[in-house]
Amino acid sequence: MSTAQPVKHLWEVEHPYRCEFGNFYERGLHSHYDSWAEFSRPVEYDRSGPQLRQTGTLLYSGDPDLNCLYRWDWQALHLTDPGLFPETYHRLSLFFIMQGKAYNQSVEIAVAEADEPAIRAWIAERAATMRSIWDPFLQ
Repeated sequence: MSTAQPVKHLWEVEHPYRCEFGNFYERGLHSHYDSWAEFSRPVEYDRSGPQLRQTGTLLYSGDPDLNCLYRWDWQALHLTDPGLFPETYHRLSLFFIMQGKAYNQSVEIAVAEADEPAIRAWIAERAATMRSIWDPFLQ
């Protein structure tokens, strides 16, 4: 007889308290993405024009020590507020601390249930970074 608990979907996890978007001390540190595919584009640089252009985001593909994910919240808003969201709507909120600059930044992404395996794998990689920071207390 197995006593293992079934793994919860990410939208079934409830974190204590909440986290505010953006940065209290500076505007413009909150971004929106229309999909996980848009957010998860690796950074590429276009040097063909007069100015260097960047696509993708370093929040996704950059150094997890520099762009340290300290919190995530996945909300299935159609389940929590069906009056306001009558159709299926999932939102992933990510909260980062830029350790090299000492400021925080947040991201909101419209996601789908089908994105969960990729998101879970990416968050697990970021959790390893957080675990290494707190390792002396987790042993």
